[in-house]
Amino acid sequence: MFSRSLSTFLMNQPAKPDSLLWVGGLIGQWKQLWEMNLATCHCFVTSKRELTGVAGRYKGNHCDVGASVKKMIIALLCSLSLSACGADSRDNALGQDQSIPLSPSQIQLTSALTSFESCDPFLRHVKANALDMVGPWGVGGGYFPITMEAEMMRDTAEAIADESTAAPKTQYSTTNIQEAGVDEPDIIKTDGQRIVALVENKLRVLDATGEQLRQSGELQFDNFWAQDMFLSGDRVVVFGQMHETTTAHKRSVSRVPGWYSPITTLISVDISKPTPQVTRRLHIDGSYISSRLVDNSARIVIQSSPTGLEWFYPEGSGLRAEREAEEKNRQLIKESTVDNWVPWFVLETSDGALLQEGTLTSCERVYHPSSNSGLQMLNIVTVDLDEELFEEQIASTSVLADGQTVYSSRENMYVATTEWVDERDLRTEGTISSEPPKVSTRIHKFDISDPTRTVYRSSGQVIGTVLNQYSMSEFEDNLRVATTDHGWWTSEQEVTSQSYVTVLQETDDGLTEIGRVGNLGKGERIYAVRFLGDLATVVTFRQTDPLYTVDLSQPQSPKVLGELKIMGYSAYLHPITDKLLIGVGQDALETGRTIGTQVSLFDISDLSQPVRIDQWQLPGGSSETEYNARAFLHWPAEDLFVLPVVTHQIPNPDGKAFAGAVALELNGRALDERGRITHLKSDPKVTCQRWIEERENETEVERQHCWSEYDWRGTIQRSLVIDDQLHTLSSLGVLSSDLKTMKPLSFLAF
Repeated sequence: MFSRSLSTFLMNQPAKPDSLLWVGGLIGQWKQLWEMNLATCHCFVTSKRELTGVAGRYKGNHCDVGASVKKMIIALLCSLSLSACGADSRDNALGQDQSIPLSPSQIQLTSALTSFESCDPFLRHVKANALDMVGPWGVGGGYFPITMEAEMMRDTAEAIADESTAAPKTQYSTTNIQEAGVDEPDIIKTDGQRIVALVENKLRVLDATGEQLRQSGELQFDNFWAQDMFLSGDRVVVFGQMHETTTAHKRSVSRVPGWYSPITTLISVDISKPTPQVTRRLHIDGSYISSRLVDNSARIVIQSSPTGLEWFYPEGSGLRAEREAEEKNRQLIKESTVDNWVPWFVLETSDGALLQEGTLTSCERVYHPSSNSGLQMLNIVTVDLDEELFEEQIASTSVLADGQTVYSSRENMYVATTEWVDERDLRTEGTISSEPPKVSTRIHKFDISDPTRTVYRSSGQVIGTVLNQYSMSEFEDNLRVATTDHGWWTSEQEVTSQSYVTVLQETDDGLTEIGRVGNLGKGERIYAVRFLGDLATVVTFRQTDPLYTVDLSQPQSPKVLGELKIMGYSAYLHPITDKLLIGVGQDALETGRTIGTQVSLFDISDLSQPVRIDQWQLPGGSSETEYNARAFLHWPAEDLFVLPVVTHQIPNPDGKAFAGAVALELNGRALDERGRITHLKSDPKVTCQRWIEERENETEVERQHCWSEYDWRGTIQRSLVIDDQLHTLSSLGVLSSDLKTMKPLSFLAF
């Protein structure tokens, strides 16, 4: 069944020229396992429960396939993911994931969560949950020790800042953000006077006050994987993952070696002097998901799992070995303490001296549904960047729940997670239920209006899965959510997918649905969403790209106003005015096969008839903007758009390849290319492979495939503007170009 499932999945996917591998785990619906971009080496790996779906349908906590087959597949996936992520993957966090595929009877609409009165009821609750889930492999298919968690596409929208204190006339671009006034972390930041950048696990500080950029200092991170950061005055706070800081426990041969518990680390760096100085480090059990900054109050979202429980595994095969391992695991749970279920933190000075340590949150600040919601804990930590890192106390709020996608307005933060269901739990006497449950998304709402603390408000649930943070938007106290219901795929039946826009309102019963419109993109899935006030623009795709305009002015009765079908799709939508919209994505053939980067200019002045009025294309290309909108720069003062692009597929040996960035400008109702920028000293090399294809009629056809080869370190990742210069960042350095002409001015090599 696995081979048939995989072939069916691959046949239904559009070709992706920038992908080396596309592997999916099937539990209810295939999801993306990982994708390595040739240029930036980003890795995306879903949770362990989906990997076990690849290895074989598992009952309880082990696979039905033979142990040797299971180990072979798991080892293959593990080695692939590690080799792909070994370079510089900034959007993911390495760590242990113990997410549990809950049965339909275990899924509950989390409209009203309650906090624990003390640690005694908390401990009883989590022990009961764990005993209900435990098996011979632990509580989550524990034989797979490594997973990479991420917010797979953390998009943004550009703004202009005016530095009025140090240099009143300095104008500079800021990080691409989704909501005005809500900053998002990135690998590069500027205040108009300095540029700070995270490059190959180094923090580099660049002086931007002279005619040419000059590096004033750098800081190498050891035993730490830097992912992104915030800049506030003379302080930089870097977020990332740290390896185990203590000696690994000795394990018996019956336990899986190399089990990895993720540790999120916040590093506070003082950049007031030429040499950056670490002032404090905060380590927290769990995986870093994302963060947001409102004024100078940061919220850090961390997903934690139980710690300190060394699960036993069957010694050999057979029922007896499994029963003995399960009984030992049950005893571990019964003997566990609060410290095993609540994440631990360690706050230390720059030289490692201990300042504080303890449980991250009190039992009274942990919220939970009345029934089993798993053992993962979603933690939101509040940090005041005006003060030294946790000068007084650590403020944290936690929910017994998973967390995957983070969206925030200035007043509220929302964390969403997809609930997957095991197909076997739907079977009754060997048949599949005629009405299987919908895959759904849980959403938790937190009040962040008080800069010193985060308060849990309510929870709700919607049909389908969200694509990324852009799938959610708060407007006039309502939360709008765009989701795709992929249908419940099983070995015996298939259901056509469709997408929805749902409106939720906070009531006494939680986040309650007050309106919904569906039937968007039958047989397709959402590729991009942008909410613009009381309007939603939604892109779905399989073979063509329908761009839908959805009227949300009446939240109780949202309705589709217009639809535009074009070849290809947009993966990121960016508003220019209330009438013009930019879309960055892929051009495609009628079959749905993608053929290169396209940037579309849409006129949405008539919502009933959206029109594409211009487009720019790079055949065989791709852009990081397609999955990470922080790579997109919009400079409104020049009507300028800058995005990184790389050519991967070349039509023939004489074709030209490009790796760099393109600057597009808006001239009335047209997109014109202002210039191209590259950090490479020479054009990428074009390599071709030829082969003979034999047809069924015994004829032979010559085929060839050509691709580009270049130093991936020269791939442009970000761009920013300071006054009349455009600065582009790669692992090789920063190139400064004239903003008007795109002529290179100087290059600061790293």
